[in-house]
Amino acid sequence: PKDRDIAMVFQSYALYPTMTVAKNITFGMKVRGVDAQTQQSKLAEVAKQLQMEPLLNRKPGQLSGGQRQRVAMGRALVRDPKLFLFDEPLSNLDAKLRVEMRTEIKRLHLDLGATMVYVTHDQIEAMTLATKIVVLKDGIIQQIGTPAEIYNNPKNLFVADFMGSPAMNLMPATTSSAKSGTQIQIERENDEPLILNDKAGLNLPKDVIVGLRPEDIVEAGFRAGTGVQTATCMVDIVEPAGADTYVMTKLGGTEVTTRLHAETQATPGKPLEFAFDLGKVSYFD
Repeated sequence: PKDRDIAMVFQSYALYPTMTVAKNITFGMKVRGVDAQTQQSKLAEVAKQLQMEPLLNRKPGQLSGGQRQRVAMGRALVRDPKLFLFDEPLSNLDAKLRVEMRTEIKRLHLDLGATMVYVTHDQIEAMTLATKIVVLKDGIIQQIGTPAEIYNNPKNLFVADFMGSPAMNLMPATTSSAKSGTQIQIERENDEPLILNDKAGLNLPKDVIVGLRPEDIVEAGFRAGTGVQTATCMVDIVEPAGADTYVMTKLGGTEVTTRLHAETQATPGKPLEFAFDLGKVSYFD
């Protein structure tokens, strides 16, 4: 492993508890026989970069989780390796600190221009940090692509459901050919089926699963475009979330989440006219 020239940042920090922050960072260089002057200049450079100059004489036990993670990153950064390997480095931090450290890692990547392989279970982390994402399930690659490709064109149901928060709505439907393109029929409880017309003449199987993200089902009048169609659905649950309000309705026997504006007048148990953007739809067989 020592000859691979890979710097690793562990989930559990893996710092030496008896050494100061400065010694933790320079220890690897010392072992490799780097001269003392280079060690000190590298240490000063990294401490400034990660804003941890006041911490250099402390021991790991005197640091918070976020500070320890900075030390672990600093130890990797002084290496100037061929590759950085980050193994879920932020999973032990609280939510606010995780966001701050995410920005820090993004900035490091931009500054260093180095290759970083970053393992995470957090799909928001993957979307915000990556230039390329590899989605794995049970050790098998499901899809490789840019964050935009993975988000907008998921290759299968697992990727569609996994990427995005809230997740993509997946509604069982039946299709038939119509003069205007493809007719999509989604069953509804105690109501007529929802009929949507996709103007693209797609050769779809009879039974499909229709995928639409919450932001592609909005209140009627708030989205224009050739693929936008409106339909009235019964409001099930309303969840205000600050800038957005999430409204649930039932379609195809599943709970469907829509992302509406904060001032929405949606009321549980009352009908509301929604706009479905079929320009953003994904179909799965």
